[in-house]
Amino acid sequence: PQSLQPQQPPLLLPGVQGHQPQQMQSPWQGPGQQGLSPGVPMNVGNPGGYPGGPGGPPGVASTASPGGYRGSPMSSGPEPDFQAPVSVLHVRVNGATNLKNKDTGLFGDVSDPYVKVKLGGIERKTPTIDNNLHPEWTQDNYFQFCVDIQDTKLELEVMNSNYRKDDSLGSAELDLRTMLTNEWCRYKERLREGEGAELDVDVFFKPTPHHAMVLERLTMLYVRVVEARDLKNLDTGMFGDVSDPYAKVKLGSVEFRTPTIDNDLNPAWQDGNQFTFVVDDNDTSLEVEVMNANMMKDDSLGRATIELVRMKPAEWTRIEEKLVDGEGATILIDAFLRPTPLRSRRDEVLRSRKKEAELAQKAKSLAQQVQEAEFSKDWLEDAGGKAKLPMSLEEREWEQVCGGRNLIIPTWIMVARTQMAAIRLAKQQRPHCVALFPEEAPLSKKVKARVRIVGADGLRSFHGVPNAYCLCEIPLKPQSQVTTSCVFGDCPQWRHSAKLRGYAPGDALTFKVYSAPDEHTAGKSAPRPKAGRRDELLGEASLAGERFYPDGFDGLLKLMLTGRSTGASLHVMASVAEAD
Repeated sequence: PQSLQPQQPPLLLPGVQGHQPQQMQSPWQGPGQQGLSPGVPMNVGNPGGYPGGPGGPPGVASTASPGGYRGSPMSSGPEPDFQAPVSVLHVRVNGATNLKNKDTGLFGDVSDPYVKVKLGGIERKTPTIDNNLHPEWTQDNYFQFCVDIQDTKLELEVMNSNYRKDDSLGSAELDLRTMLTNEWCRYKERLREGEGAELDVDVFFKPTPHHAMVLERLTMLYVRVVEARDLKNLDTGMFGDVSDPYAKVKLGSVEFRTPTIDNDLNPAWQDGNQFTFVVDDNDTSLEVEVMNANMMKDDSLGRATIELVRMKPAEWTRIEEKLVDGEGATILIDAFLRPTPLRSRRDEVLRSRKKEAELAQKAKSLAQQVQEAEFSKDWLEDAGGKAKLPMSLEEREWEQVCGGRNLIIPTWIMVARTQMAAIRLAKQQRPHCVALFPEEAPLSKKVKARVRIVGADGLRSFHGVPNAYCLCEIPLKPQSQVTTSCVFGDCPQWRHSAKLRGYAPGDALTFKVYSAPDEHTAGKSAPRPKAGRRDELLGEASLAGERFYPDGFDGLLKLMLTGRSTGASLHVMASVAEAD
């Protein structure tokens, strides 16, 4: 009924004398982060660049908007003077900037934008402004909506007016559950799929007392996906064709996804990366999965599960999580948990129980170390006598497990029901041992390692076609250095095999691919890099010792340069065998 419609609150339009709106700090930003766009990592002065360790979280919610609400408090005239029996939302569309052009671009023919504003099943539109990529609306730009409790999203979409079918220039969503109530807020939202465009709107949300009480009794989680690092490549790798990642964020049955960033193994999301969840009592963890977009079926680049109890209540928490099945890749997110008092107490209990389990495990480990020390002390007090006496059957079992009479004392003690059960467990777990008698050398097997540098793919040089060679060595062991010959091309095939001098189990390998400037070196062995040479570094990679010892390695390594992927890969083989 018309009588139930609230009066329009007084608004001051641009150019009108009086108290004008002011742009304030957004609570999605940390303190002092003026002008920080959504998705940009917040600086907390923490060494290493990733908060969550020393230095604390990346900031707290603005005191002007407790609880992590989005939107900047502002003044746009006095509070609306009315009492309505329904919740009411007032929206004013101010303008947009940096809209993309969907028209011809000839003779000033650019996009003709207008804005669609939708809440529930009600949709309103602003007038169309012809040929303007930075429009400002001053007329017919104010709308009001009656809000039901189930209405949670205000949808905004900038459109390009055409004769036949209008095109989208980008969209944004505002969550009513994150808004400040009973005061004007200004939002400057980056448009999803808007190529950097932003939309400027003012909002006044006045809920009924019952609606406000319902909002206060919800546990809310605000998530911003910042970036991923060192993602694996599941595409061809040729001509820069690498994975096209996007991130899926899921809590309970609700799932959101970021936009796709093409051909980037270190993506950073700037828009479409902020999500709001209502946390149910059964929700205990946030699931994040990075996917590779394909024409047929998307591939997983790794996943992570983040427990909600790790997040500090009513504070921004920056979390860097290693992706499972991601081959060393990591995901970085910002999270703000606004729990109800009941949820807060329950999370405190869960954190206490987790801490109790960790302390119990630590106490068990300390008790085992004490037992080990007491056993070793008793044995060493009579080491001479024990070495001369004939060994019992049980001691012979220990000798067999440990590799000889000189190595019959393990550095740990197996806790089992019987000593024989401990011996059987020791045989399975390959215990580390200590030598009691220095005059007898410990029994150990010598090993040798060989490496085969097969070739590289997708190399790129600033000087044209690379004249590439590869250098391999064990860190801190220069005598182990191996160098291939020089081969022209962005996909050189060296097929060079060599023995690694000075190798010991556990040693890692490093590989560096260079481009030599001298053309006459093609097909010849490249000289060792030394002072004065200016060979161009095309990329480097490393192979951890546990990846090829003892079972060998045959695969591709991603070439990195200054911490970022080059899109190129290196095919290597490494094997370890007993020395003759």
